[in-house]
Amino acid sequence: MTNAVVGLVTCSSRAEARKVARAILKRKLVACVNIVGGLESHYWWRGKLESARECLLLIKTTRARTRGVTSAVKAAHSYEIPEVIFLPVVAGERRYLKWIGSCVAKMAALMLLASISVARADQVDDLIKQLGSTNEEDRAEAADALTRIGGSRVEKEFREMLKSRSPESRQVAVVGLLEVSDSNEDLERVHACLKDDNSVVRWSAVLALQNSGRAEAIPWLEEVGKSDQVDSVREAATEALGKLRSGIQWMRSLSDAEKQARQLKKPVLAYFSLRDSGYCQKLEEGVLADKSVIDVAEEFVCVRVDAAKQADEARKLDVRGAPTILLLDGQGNEMSRVAGLVEKDQLLAKLNEAKRSKLTFREARRLAMQNPADVQANWKVAETYLEEGREDLAEPNLRNVVEHDEENQYGYTDKAMFALGFALGKRGEYAQAAYSFEKLLERWPEYKDKDKALYCLGLSQLAVGQKDKGRTRLEQLLKEFPNSSTAKSAQAALDRLKKKEGDK
Repeated sequence: MTNAVVGLVTCSSRAEARKVARAILKRKLVACVNIVGGLESHYWWRGKLESARECLLLIKTTRARTRGVTSAVKAAHSYEIPEVIFLPVVAGERRYLKWIGSCVAKMAALMLLASISVARADQVDDLIKQLGSTNEEDRAEAADALTRIGGSRVEKEFREMLKSRSPESRQVAVVGLLEVSDSNEDLERVHACLKDDNSVVRWSAVLALQNSGRAEAIPWLEEVGKSDQVDSVREAATEALGKLRSGIQWMRSLSDAEKQARQLKKPVLAYFSLRDSGYCQKLEEGVLADKSVIDVAEEFVCVRVDAAKQADEARKLDVRGAPTILLLDGQGNEMSRVAGLVEKDQLLAKLNEAKRSKLTFREARRLAMQNPADVQANWKVAETYLEEGREDLAEPNLRNVVEHDEENQYGYTDKAMFALGFALGKRGEYAQAAYSFEKLLERWPEYKDKDKALYCLGLSQLAVGQKDKGRTRLEQLLKEFPNSSTAKSAQAALDRLKKKEGDK
């Protein structure tokens, strides 16, 4: 007889089966869940013979976790009396059974007990005592609760447990420590556990480093994957390396990230999170785990900041909630931010915009020549030429921006239309300039530099002989922006027009 068990749970639909499976997997109560569809069930219910189409969950876990699985299934299930049955595993492939046992045991410290929100010192004391229980499930629940509570007392306890002679204590501590601490010192403590005498502790250290997402762990895991004497540890290290490399590799210090960003000449992606936030979990499991986001994030130095533990950093950057993502340049200046549970496409647009803003002129010009529809590269080129007073060279890129982003999704089209009108007017092509300014004000009547647009439009219309239209636009400017810098120039233009008409 082994310690492994197979649980059987029937569900009303595949959607509910997936919901229940996620509930027990997220709480790290089981190693694996299979969903079997197309089940035809016949049963007695309230004195009547019933039948239904159902799905069946095949759950792989250990005897010690059955009570926790039962509670989680009942909480997530729609049935009044859900079927939850466990069958003993008499025998099986040795490494697979070891995987089930190690997986559930090592993951115990990752579970978060939603019922604990605030812990007093005496609660922490009780939970620490419970870690010494002879009952595996009691120890696991205590570790779960301490992980949820966190704080310096819990961190200290896990550090002390790493020195224990008991492999079970070290195994719980090695997983729990990186769940409650982001410090480099504790990362090194877990690193040291890769040399532990006990293979389960080493295996657990591999998983803890994988879950940390820390780039520093990659060379350590490479060494374990080559040199550890136990197959399961080497296999776990290889798998952990694959997951680390395929995900975002997070730093934990904002100052270190900014220093590295200056060295690499990259922008910073700073993710402010809270450990127990459901919104943060959704963002991480959905958006931040998406391959397209991961690929773009490679162009940034990425840092994950605990908004509670590093509250001073959050206040300094005016972060008022989690999740919040800030995009910073190497000097720590904010380029953009997204707060809350952002959609993937919205985040990608922000990342691409920040990435483009760091393009050199040469790179932007090459991209713009290759692809006229690359709005951000074209704007970078046009903006550079405009700053140098070379409006004639900027014109083709301005036209590309206007043509390929009519909806102004990137926020450059209105500025491009103004700059295009200005360039045309400077060259004496007043009719085209007037057309550009008219379209600008028609599409964006509250354009931020509306007074300047009205002034340029009025002068362009006067230059092509549209005196009434030109006069109307200049008078509109005086009425709406009497104190603007352009009002005096507009009044002077109207005075000259009046004098000219009077002389005639």
